[in-house]
Formats: sequence, structure tokens, C-alpha cells
Amino acid sequence: MTVSLIVVSRHRPEALARAITAIRQQDLPRFELIVVADPASAAGVGDPQIKLVAFDEANISAARNLGLAQAAGDVVAFLDDDAVPEPTWLRRLTDPFADPRVTKAGGFTRGRNGLSFQWRACELDRCGEDHPLAVDPEVVTLLEGTATRAPKVQGANCAFRTEALRAIGGFDPAYRFYLDEADVCLRLPALTAIVPLAEVHHGFAESAHRRADRAPRTLREIGASTMVFLRRHAPEPLWPGA
Repeated sequence: MTVSLIVVSRHRPEALARAITAIRQQDLPRFELIVVADPASAAGVGDPQIKLVAFDEANISAARNLGLAQAAGDVVAFLDDDAVPEPTWLRRLTDPFADPRVTKAGGFTRGRNGLSFQWRACELDRCGEDHPLAVDPEVVTLLEGTATRAPKVQGANCAFRTEALRAIGGFDPAYRFYLDEADVCLRLPALTAIVPLAEVHHGFAESAHRRADRAPRTLREIGASTMVFLRRHAPEPLWPGA
């Protein structure tokens, strides 16, 4: 089984450099690294072994799809540029794909203090709301989903069987910033592996959407993506409450 890892970055060259430094410490012997970034950040990578895709639009779904188009691996993993993976992360995250039934996998995500969790195991409903799931924190849990309720994986720490993700058209560019991976989870509800020990540390870096303290600068993209999600997945009577 071969693995491709995609990192999307925009106007955060220092965060991207830190993420790549951590990626180089992974204990998975061989994998392909693809970086989709604005031209200036991409030019600063300077590693001929990394596949570089220049892209400078505020659309994370479109950026991820560009990386997906370049991926040669049987499994494609995604990491945010403001996330730092543990050295065992990629191996643990992709091991469950040895089971041919598994279509996606997600790990646990800690904050930058290294202690508290930002994300563990959740189930997603058709309004885009998360519902915590109780899983054993030491072992991989396999869960089935449906088109209305499915195990969720987070974009900062997830992997998919490449052919399955391509078969549904990848990420929907209508989600420019929010709920992009949630939409994929409902469109790809087959067996999901929750891998608690596949850990990354996520920093919520400053961006056009939020400040360094994570306070939103604007709710426009969140609202727009939420409405797209509801129109795609929820019956209209549920929209006002959502």
C-alpha cells in the first residue's frame, strides 16, 4: 500500500516550514508529500522530493482537490499547515487501510499545550452538528455510517482511500472554508477507522478567517458553507434551527 500526504497552505510560510519539519520525522519509511501553496510559499519549500502545486485562492476544497489530482498513493492523507504530527502519526493513521473495507480514517488532535484535546471521536448529523462518540483511546475502532449520520474525520488529521475519494468527486469547492470534510463524510459513509493514537498538535494559526486567539474575523464563509451543507444534506424544516 502506498501513501500520499497533502498539505494545503496559504500565506503562512513559517507554519508550513514547521509542518514540513515534523513530516520529515515520520517513521513511515516511504510516502509521497504534496504541498499545495501560494507561489511565494511554494517557492520557499526548496525540496525537489516534494511535489509542489502553486495555488493562491481562498478555497481549501479546491486546493485539496489539486493535491488529490497529483496523488499517486493508494491512500491519501491530509494535514493542515498549522498542525504538527507526532512521529508515528502517518503510519498509525494509514495502517487500517490494510482492511479493504476501510474508506477513511481519522486520528485524535491535541492543542499546542500537548495535553488537552481539540478533537477526539465524533459522529456527524445531517445538519453538520457533531456528537461525541465513546471509543477505546488505545485501539482502532471501525464504524459504519449512513448518508444522514456518519463518523466524522477532521481535515487536519485524516486519510482516505484514494480511489473512493476520487469516485465521489473529491471535496466540493462550494465549501471554501468550513464543513468541507463533513460533507465528504456524509457522501462517503462506508467503514471509518477512528485511530486515537494517530495524533497531531493543531495550533489554529492566524488567517484571513480568524485571529491568533481563534476569534473569527468574519462569519461570512462559515455561514455560506453552513447553508450549502444544509441544502445538500438536511430537509428544509430543519434549516431554521440549524
